[in-house]
Amino acid sequence: MPKAPELSPLNWHDYLAIAVRRRWVLMAPFFALGLAGCVLALVWPMRYRSEALILVEQPKVAEQYVTPNVEVDLQGRLESMTEQILSRARLQDLIAQLNLYPRERRGMTAAALVDMMRKDITIEPDKGSPQTGELQSFRIAYTAPHREVAQQVVSKLTSLFIDENLRARDQQSTDTTQFLENQLADARKDLDKAEERLRDYKMQYLGELPEQEQSNLQILSSLEAQLNASSTELDRLQQDKTYLESMKAGYKALGPTTNSHPIDPDAEALRALRAKLADLQSRYTDRYPEVIRTKEEIARREAIQKQKGAAGNNSLKAPGAEASLTDTPQPGLIEIDSRLKAVRVDIENRRQEIDALRGKIQTAQAHLNLTPVREQQLAEVTRDYENAKAQYQSLLQKESQSELATNLEKRQQGDQFRIIDPASLPDKPVDPNRAEIIMGGWLLGLMAGIGLAALKEAIDTKVHGEADLKTVSCLPILVSIPDLSSPREQAAVKRRHWLEALMACLLVATSLGLEAYLHYWVK
Repeated sequence: MPKAPELSPLNWHDYLAIAVRRRWVLMAPFFALGLAGCVLALVWPMRYRSEALILVEQPKVAEQYVTPNVEVDLQGRLESMTEQILSRARLQDLIAQLNLYPRERRGMTAAALVDMMRKDITIEPDKGSPQTGELQSFRIAYTAPHREVAQQVVSKLTSLFIDENLRARDQQSTDTTQFLENQLADARKDLDKAEERLRDYKMQYLGELPEQEQSNLQILSSLEAQLNASSTELDRLQQDKTYLESMKAGYKALGPTTNSHPIDPDAEALRALRAKLADLQSRYTDRYPEVIRTKEEIARREAIQKQKGAAGNNSLKAPGAEASLTDTPQPGLIEIDSRLKAVRVDIENRRQEIDALRGKIQTAQAHLNLTPVREQQLAEVTRDYENAKAQYQSLLQKESQSELATNLEKRQQGDQFRIIDPASLPDKPVDPNRAEIIMGGWLLGLMAGIGLAALKEAIDTKVHGEADLKTVSCLPILVSIPDLSSPREQAAVKRRHWLEALMACLLVATSLGLEAYLHYWVK
């Protein structure tokens, strides 16, 4: 039994023969899908993208001079403004103003149109250098079927962002200043109440306050000195009273004077004063007030005695002098009574003065005893006052700085959005990518043609040559008969070949023409 023939691997001649034999199976899907890709790229709706670049300018006045009172997180502020500008109300107004999506508005709801527009809008922040990471600029882009519409929308969005930034910063700055003013007014009321409590407390406990302790000590020392002086004076007056009472009792014991040598009370008083002076000098110095006062009294008494002595001599020489002596009453007793009354009045006054001084001393001592308690109470009242004052001063400084920042914002000296690149008018559409669509169509057609040709060749059972015959038969080939076609058949084959070539050229020309049209004329 002969062996089954072995299959030999295909070479490039075999592949070429298969390509020629299956040329229409290869070319039909290749040109069909390639031209379909060109047509698809031609009819696909074009979309244009317009962009604008906005720079975030830093404040023109350094923060060390004026501290901003608005949000310094530019990224957060940009996100907040984006939410506000891309809100439903804003976008609906923008769609109505610019007549956007005219076809879609016929069959779509307002919410769907807003969602569609949000997808077409792109906001890309630029972080600047990686070291700082701060927002320095951002881009606004919009994609639309018409480039003029895309430019108009981007211009409108740019204006909205700039206006919203100015409005938001001004509003936030004004609100901050107003808030601080309200807080400052409340702090002022609290401070006034604390001042009133402190003032009332000091008025209520005047004389018992810690800062008056030193003056109270001085007052107490002065009162004690006055009390000692008054007590000494009272003792002296008591001695004078005792002395005068004893003299009065002596005069009364003697009775009326009838002899020619009556007792002289001034002389007796002078002797008593000298005895008193001797007693005082034994205890005190000559500068002691009582010693000085006693000396002055002695001098006055001595002058009186001299005047009486001169008057007595003259009376003795006068006629009838002896008769007058026998009838002279006791004038010293009258003077002693007068002086005794005066001393008693002085004693009473001194006692009242001493009682008053003792009351003042008791009051001063009570004030000093209450000083530690008042010091603790005053510390609490003062602490409340100091806290209220510190709070007021802090708010006053913040309110002043906030007011400066608000004036700075009103003069547009803070962070601003400045347009670096205005809304561009796009030259080429960004969607669709025609080159990718066309290349994809041709590549898909080529793959489809090769696949169909391979499938066709796999299921074909015909024998196309000696090689195919060897694969299916074990018998040797003895002879081969060449193609014996007639001239008419050969002419028909040539015409078919020319027609195929013409169709291939026509398809190639059509493909090249479509690609040139899409590349040069369709924008």
